[in-house]
Amino acid sequence: MTESGTLILARHGRTALNAAGRFQGQTQTPLDELGRAQAQALAAQLYTDGVRKPAIYSSDLPRAIQTAQAVQERLGGTLHTDAALREIEFGSWDQQSISGIEEQFPDDYWRFRGGDPSFVCPGGECGHDVVARAYGYLQAHLPGPGETAVVVAHQLTIFALLTRLLDEDYQTVWPTRRFNHANAAFSRLTYQGGAVVNAELALSEHLAGLE
Repeated sequence: MTESGTLILARHGRTALNAAGRFQGQTQTPLDELGRAQAQALAAQLYTDGVRKPAIYSSDLPRAIQTAQAVQERLGGTLHTDAALREIEFGSWDQQSISGIEEQFPDDYWRFRGGDPSFVCPGGECGHDVVARAYGYLQAHLPGPGETAVVVAHQLTIFALLTRLLDEDYQTVWPTRRFNHANAAFSRLTYQGGAVVNAELALSEHLAGLE
């Protein structure tokens, strides 16, 4: 039997904008205190799971890099950063309160919340854009037999990647919330013969007790 490869998709730890209920997009925000603890918990869980010296690919935004560095410090391996793994660009919505945007622009807000992959915030990008850039990058870095790759990215970026990796329709799977990740949660996909043969989604047990 062909040896399997493992792909881990992990969301960054919490930031002050996450805690405040604001759109974050490509804003250069670092982890807050809880976010740093979550990153350490993520790294500890992957270590417990037997991950050693993986290839680590991270968004180049600070919150993702800090999370990826915590993983690298615990597991070893190589760390690569790239803008292709950034969160969706929210344009003029960046740093605005989610409730405020809903109140001011209800039609646009509900197109976004409804999972319309063609919706573009003013000055931003759409879900299709995120799928194209993130999956285009990942295709060159998928793990081979016996290899493990860890991707540290963002809520919508991970969602976009999973739609392609698991061959799911973006707008159909959106309302199911199957691909939603809490801060520092992760999904683990097992590859064999170039195909995904098992997917454990949005694992978060390692975050229990963190406040």
